[in-house]
Amino acid sequence: MRHRNYAYVLVALVAVVTLIGGAFNDVSARGRVTDESTGDPVAGAQVIYGIRIARTDADGRYVLEHLPRGAKYSIQSRGYDAGVGDTSTTEVVLHPFALSLQVNETDSGDPPKPVAKPEIRQGDARVGGPGTDTGSVVAAPYPQIGSQLIVCAPDHATLAIEARGGAATPRVVLLPKGTQGCPPLPSPSPSPAPSGSPAPSGSAAPSASPVPTATPSPSPSPSP
Repeated sequence: MRHRNYAYVLVALVAVVTLIGGAFNDVSARGRVTDESTGDPVAGAQVIYGIRIARTDADGRYVLEHLPRGAKYSIQSRGYDAGVGDTSTTEVVLHPFALSLQVNETDSGDPPKPVAKPEIRQGDARVGGPGTDTGSVVAAPYPQIGSQLIVCAPDHATLAIEARGGAATPRVVLLPKGTQGCPPLPSPSPSPAPSGSPAPSGSAAPSASPVPTATPSPSPSPSP
């Protein structure tokens, strides 16, 4: 009987230790998701652990409860490369994979008039466009964050902007009416024509075969 009581006590101790250990190993992931190009919160991002999904609120914050300590999870949001975090992460910064612009004409009324065929230039290169007749243009992959870009379109002035925003939703750009248009792109350099292979040094060029001459046929002998 005494041994049976010892067995009950041992089972109870194992259960208590298991519960305590599980309580110490059970943690919640709490953090905030932001846009690398602007520092703004990313709302509606999915925080995924296995089949469990939480979404960020308007301030980019999320809570994913009852995870094993050190568990890793992924963060996904439209317009961004995927991010990763673990239970010690407090902030996840997502990198945008494309810059999307909506180009409208300045002082064109409400609703504004879209600028047809806009382009995004960086230096002498076109990194986006020509866009649509409704003013939409995309530069992919995303230019270096903070770099200087030029937005231009036919019959409009050019506008300098920084590469920021425009990931989840298009960034609205107002382009003044004008005559400047897009500057001409540099012409590509012509490819050099392939040259013939030189003859090896010291080797004589093959001579042309002589043309055989016709052998004259003999004159017929006179009849007696």
